[in-house]
Amino acid sequence: MIYELNLNDRAFEAIINKTKRVEIRANTGNHNYGNIRYGDLIEFTNSINRKIVCKVLEINHYDTVEDLLTLEGTKYTTSSTNDYQQAVERIYALNGYKESIKKSGVYAIHIEYLYESTDIWYELYKKCKQVLNGRTISDSVDAGGVAAAILTQKGNIFTGVCIDTACSLGFCAERNAIGNMITNGEEEITKLVCIGSHDDNIMMPCGACRELMLQLSNKNKNMQILTNLETKSTICLEDLMPKWWK
Repeated sequence: MIYELNLNDRAFEAIINKTKRVEIRANTGNHNYGNIRYGDLIEFTNSINRKIVCKVLEINHYDTVEDLLTLEGTKYTTSSTNDYQQAVERIYALNGYKESIKKSGVYAIHIEYLYESTDIWYELYKKCKQVLNGRTISDSVDAGGVAAAILTQKGNIFTGVCIDTACSLGFCAERNAIGNMITNGEEEITKLVCIGSHDDNIMMPCGACRELMLQLSNKNKNMQILTNLETKSTICLEDLMPKWWK
């Protein structure tokens, strides 16, 4: 599940800088934060429409803000002050929070910053760059000359690198990333970026990888594959596999 929430700029930057790891929320308006579960994703949007994606690691419910701050502390929960009393006062002063907390308590949502989704193609490219590392593993195996990053329908990013062997036992970076995705319980892909070690050039998936992605889920035919980072040009997987046999 992906939740979309607005966030003030100060807290937004604190999450990116990892000085804020707990988001405090009360059930105001139509929000019911008690529905959030471990593993869910939250996409936060700031005042200038930048977006970041965070994974929920834990969510705790407290009857009062005082209980929350006593047990959670202030170091990673507030971005405006580390003073306990000031933190209590500022949380209760938020629009509608005092009444809502009195009625249904308050939530401490532990989060892990994953990536900025404002320019998701650049984020996927950056994830590829982080694992791209062409090297010789042994006299029979080379690896890391190609890297791939996939964005799933649930909003997660998985990466992989190629493994090349002397007797055709290796596999492509895309299939490595797909294996990572499947291991984590997903099969639907929305976006793919693949780069090679030569000038970090954008590459296309081979026929075997295209076939695997189509066989994984019929919905994958609509996934977008980056063809040019500068122009953000893409191509649909279905267009790479015309008149597919199945």
